[in-house]
Amino acid sequence: MVHAKVQALFNSAFKKHRHDKPNCEGHLNFDAAYSVRWGLGWRERLKCTKCSYMSDYHNLYEEVENKKGPGRRAAKVNIGLQLGLCTTPISNTGVRRIFNNANIIAPNQAAMQIISNKVNETIQSVNIRDMHEQRVTLVKENAMIGKKKCPNCKCGA
Repeated sequence: MVHAKVQALFNSAFKKHRHDKPNCEGHLNFDAAYSVRWGLGWRERLKCTKCSYMSDYHNLYEEVENKKGPGRRAAKVNIGLQLGLCTTPISNTGVRRIFNNANIIAPNQAAMQIISNKVNETIQSVNIRDMHEQRVTLVKENAMIGKKKCPNCKCGA
């Protein structure tokens, strides 16, 4: 997936550079001084080594489909990281330490916490909805076998 994004960046930049500066013999390189980090994702552009050409920025990550409100959409890689962390005893701080020890630029702590909170809210709402559906199914199954509802509990079973 990232490979396709990098290929799209280079292909569009090569075509545009050739069109805009047909006599330029320069090479296109990542404009590392102006790379934009979005958690574990990056936005990159290319610049020519000889002329003033700079490509448009391209996201080298996939964005989450549903956009709520203004601002940039979350990167799927950042959501995936938080989903993975929810199933382990490793915290945001722990994963940042792992990244730093592996010489990988770790995402911003505050940004990780914001995404973590959103992911946890979504997981909680899905769990509540799932438990409700299980209770409704249990009540229906109990009614089919003739079992009466519990008079003292709120589950409806």
